[in-house]
Amino acid sequence: MKAITQFDCIQNEIYSNGCVKIITDGIADIKTELLRPQLKLNWIFDNEKTIFTKELSTWTSYLGPRFSKKEFLFLKNTYDFELEEFKDNLYSKLSINPLYTSPGTIEFIEYQDKEYLIIKFNRWQHDYQPRGAGEDQLGEDITYIHGIWEDPLLTDEIIKKIKAQ
Repeated sequence: MKAITQFDCIQNEIYSNGCVKIITDGIADIKTELLRPQLKLNWIFDNEKTIFTKELSTWTSYLGPRFSKKEFLFLKNTYDFELEEFKDNLYSKLSINPLYTSPGTIEFIEYQDKEYLIIKFNRWQHDYQPRGAGEDQLGEDITYIHGIWEDPLLTDEIIKKIKAQ
């Protein structure tokens, strides 16, 4: 398992009329808040990879496999994120800003013969978001990248659950 501390990234502002303005295009650090980021690993954009995404909690709002508490604690200890317990379920938590109210997400990425893991949290830029229907459909605009790992340490069972198999 290799931690990636910097990565190539494009940050965008998307306006309600659909126009996109590139804010920055360059190197970003993990544990940083970014504005609608497009991460570039190995200089390949996201749409050229296979990405599996799952909420980082033991509870899920849709039918599908859930992480057991043992698996969740393994992830917490391995990837060093905060957790919160509510009604016998565990949730990942980010406490650097009170606007982070949702659990983080875990992304498992396959590209050629490499595997990557990204843990990130999303929030609205301002406490009065969403601004309107156009912006609301785009989702939260601030993303905190907790970490990126190449060849992550995961059990086969956790990988199956992330891939929803």
